[in-house]
Amino acid sequence: SHPFIRHWWRRAARFDERTGMLSAGIPLTITMVVTITVSTIMIDRQFELRDLRARTISAREASLEEEHEAMRDFLKGTEDEYEMKAIPDQFRAGK
Repeated sequence: SHPFIRHWWRRAARFDERTGMLSAGIPLTITMVVTITVSTIMIDRQFELRDLRARTISAREASLEEEHEAMRDFLKGTEDEYEMKAIPDQFRAGK
């Protein structure tokens, strides 16, 4: 191989022998990057799910409110036609 490459290889090997930065630092760096990436993705998914849950709850509450409003309007319309009538005997409890 080329003497220039051999020279830098030897320097890198000597540097690693003295400091351990290459043999320990490279795997640790890879582990750190993977951990940060995975945890970021997990936290992002958690926030997505929480947001989705909040949206469905608010949509459900809105639809319930619409149903209640429709029921109130319907019941307001029946107030005028309401009259007291006796319950037929066949529907009375206890007879």
